[in-house]
Amino acid sequence: MKRAVLREKIKGASFVLLLLFIVAACSNSNDSASPAPDRTPNPTSDPKEASAPPANSQEQNTVIDIGEAALEPAELLIYSIVPSVTEEEFERTMNKPILSKYPHYKVKYMLSGEESLDNLMIMGNAPDIIMTSIGGLYAQMVPRELEYDLSDLIDKYNYDLDRIEPALIESVQNAAPNKEIYGLPKYTNGVVMFYNIDLFDHFGVDYPVNGMTWDEAYQLATIMTRAEDGMQYRGMSFFYNNMFAENQLSQPYFSTSENKAAVNTPGFQKFVNEYLRFYQIEGNMPEGNFSADTELNNFYREKNIAMNLAPLSGFGRFSNDLSFNWDIVAVPTFSDLPGIGYQPNPIYYFISNVNGKAEQAFQVAAEWLSDEVQLMSNKEGRATSLRDEAIRATLGQDHPDFYDKNFAALFYNEFAPVPPTNPEAASLVNAQNIVLRWFKEAVTGNVDVNTMLRSAEEEINQAIAEALAGK
Repeated sequence: MKRAVLREKIKGASFVLLLLFIVAACSNSNDSASPAPDRTPNPTSDPKEASAPPANSQEQNTVIDIGEAALEPAELLIYSIVPSVTEEEFERTMNKPILSKYPHYKVKYMLSGEESLDNLMIMGNAPDIIMTSIGGLYAQMVPRELEYDLSDLIDKYNYDLDRIEPALIESVQNAAPNKEIYGLPKYTNGVVMFYNIDLFDHFGVDYPVNGMTWDEAYQLATIMTRAEDGMQYRGMSFFYNNMFAENQLSQPYFSTSENKAAVNTPGFQKFVNEYLRFYQIEGNMPEGNFSADTELNNFYREKNIAMNLAPLSGFGRFSNDLSFNWDIVAVPTFSDLPGIGYQPNPIYYFISNVNGKAEQAFQVAAEWLSDEVQLMSNKEGRATSLRDEAIRATLGQDHPDFYDKNFAALFYNEFAPVPPTNPEAASLVNAQNIVLRWFKEAVTGNVDVNTMLRSAEEEINQAIAEALAGK
């Protein structure tokens, strides 16, 4: 369009020059007979009209909304590393909205258990969107150089990122070397505190509430930890994986200035000591070999644990036993950081760079972040990635079994800031696995917190050095 306007301007200018040339020629041929041209401005002419832009200039400056852009038909493969999003959920909450609005797109869904990402790439069938967490970005996409920066498309279509929870955009930008945006958040997740209603009723103890400090939670856990009729009851257990990765103090695993670990720090020591003191309550130590998974599973299976800190998505396991009587409150906070919860742990639609369909994939992902689709998923229990308080207030209300739970506790605290990280180091070594292995050593009393963090840092640095040497 701009080229067409330019051609019209050139034609117009050529005509004016030609006209002036003819007039000049005529006046030169008969100077005495032709009066000098009147150069007085026409008082009836509008100067604004003379300087007005072409009628179609507004059309030139109009930015098309990505939702209305007419793009070429495409087949898009969604590769999901989120097994809890089933084929049935995909059809209902993802495929149906796309078929309704963009019938020229064919969207296929594949769970990672069906085929490996490497095999798909070898077969020339690399996915267009990979659905995973930031950890999955490091583990799956970065090593294969699949990531695509959406920044240009966001600018092109003036896509409104302000609708999205800022911490989720901050998280994906901090995961990239230069603040690139590799994906849009499907839904958010975060640590909450589940509690066993029946146990509190049995012992006549008031339920936990939103807004507790860690000291208050510790006192409550101490009260609820007891033995009765041959049964040992535990006051608190932790799904501690996420409590490290998304810690409230915004401590990263790696230095941002060099490929080194950053876990032997006062910040790590502060929150690790907080966790350890719960395990040191007499009678609150888990029996035998334990993990974050067993801590959550035993919470609802054995029904002898009063409280459990875990990601909100953990409630999905409770569908396995609908007799389990539970509810949710916000996580406890540090007294010197009131109102600051854990960092978010969102799942993203990461766009792939390999098939030349990034624009169509962006359009599809943008539709999945529309108010309508987000509202539907939020009502089912997939916490919205949007800031809209009206949508947030509906969280879980359409869940067939758990519609009456206090899901809003997820949003009671502010999400902790997401710290910048070191994408290169994160792609070389799984620092969290190393830290958590040493944490278990500290829980069982084999090492103290200083030895735990020093040993973890040394092991991470050694793994980084070995990985770099092998490149």
